[in-house]
Amino acid sequence: MRFPAIRRFIFRSRAFYTAALAVLGVGTLLVLGSSCTTESHSLSTVDAVLVAPPAVPPPSDRSSPANVVVDLTATEQQKEIAPGVSYDVWGFNGSTPGPMIRVRLGDTVEIKLTNPATNTQPHNIDLHAVNGPGGGMDASNVLPGQSRAFTFKAQTAGLFAYHCAAGIVADHIANGMYGAILVEPANGMPNTVDHEYYVGQSEFYTTGPNGAKGAQDLDYTKLQHEDPTYVVFNGNSKSLVGNNALQAKTGETVRLYFVDGGPNFISSFHVIGEILDRVWAYGGLEDQPLHGLQSVLVPPGATTITDFKVDVPGDYKLVDHAVTRVGLGAAGFLHVIGDANPGVFNPLSEATPMSMSPTAAATPPASATATSASSVSATAVATQGTAAAAATIKLVMKDNVFETTALTVAPGERVTFQLDNEGKIPHNLAIADKDGNFGDAASDLIRGGDDLEFEWVAPATAGVYNFRCDIHPQQMTGTITVQ
Repeated sequence: MRFPAIRRFIFRSRAFYTAALAVLGVGTLLVLGSSCTTESHSLSTVDAVLVAPPAVPPPSDRSSPANVVVDLTATEQQKEIAPGVSYDVWGFNGSTPGPMIRVRLGDTVEIKLTNPATNTQPHNIDLHAVNGPGGGMDASNVLPGQSRAFTFKAQTAGLFAYHCAAGIVADHIANGMYGAILVEPANGMPNTVDHEYYVGQSEFYTTGPNGAKGAQDLDYTKLQHEDPTYVVFNGNSKSLVGNNALQAKTGETVRLYFVDGGPNFISSFHVIGEILDRVWAYGGLEDQPLHGLQSVLVPPGATTITDFKVDVPGDYKLVDHAVTRVGLGAAGFLHVIGDANPGVFNPLSEATPMSMSPTAAATPPASATATSASSVSATAVATQGTAAAAATIKLVMKDNVFETTALTVAPGERVTFQLDNEGKIPHNLAIADKDGNFGDAASDLIRGGDDLEFEWVAPATAGVYNFRCDIHPQQMTGTITVQ
């Protein structure tokens, strides 16, 4: 099957349809569903609050149903999906997933979808919360330059997926066009929490391999064979890492609204180090939640809601427990601060940081010292070893060690690491700041047998800086001495 040919046919057919409308003197289309009744006209009208993930719109304080107007715009824009990797991302209101829509049971919801004239593709929206043909997709089909609208009655409480269903459907979702709509029970959510976050999982199928820099296109063969290049949370492999990690304090409760956009993979959603206190399976709020789960399966085009209390400080990794997908980008973090709680968790030996922690510092082993036999100076392999000059360091990775564990560079030196993974499993290089925190200074993952270059500017302040592999933070550690 030749997908591009299908897309051209669809686009040209709709272009003909638009031309016919123009001949008839019809411009922008507005379609109102049958739910626009006398009853709905008597309701107050409110505009939906729409915010980009991981933020969640605030709950409503209304005591009665309303007409809720939701303004959505289909967007097509080049965005970064992994460090140095750009892609023509399609989305709703410029985000992946699209903004979470929050309404109440009994509301009449008006969905307005605009497709700017600067876009190149037809779009629409299918909301799984809708009782009506196509979930609204036929009523919302818009070519570039058009706007359409429809209304529906929110009749079932729960968290529901939405997505674009234009074109081949899978390509629009794979390019980022999915999201979630929350229909709260009439009296609001069953219990209050301290923090609410919105997380979506999806796949990108790029022409280049994982880690290939520059602009990438959609690979239809990979899409058809369900062979993604990246599996990510919130549209980017680093969206919930480092300074972007979710935040909480010990003793607080956290609610996650999770949607699996797919288009292909089931997610075995898991928070490492937490037991999920309450889980509304498949996002349904009509029944009581499940209690005390370790993981929850979320099919593509479905959701879940989970609450839990955090008792112990540290970094808690969000993953798809089909754990090879962590190497494709499916990892995020909840960073929890507060006092230790030995009654709940008490390390009986010196703690080491959790795998891929965005904030905790690794403690190098005793062998990783500046006097180690496996040490190298940047000036020894640099074209110029002076401050602010360019240096090159070759760093070989094996399973599961760095061949060199102690490096020396000059303050402010611009260093190009030539990372060579001679092992069979993925590794990367992450470098801590002066406080020992591992944040954004990290290379992409390097598959076994591959290599890549990673650039880093040494701090101007002299000192010893830790480095590690995020995947193996206990075994693969070392130091960089800036002097």
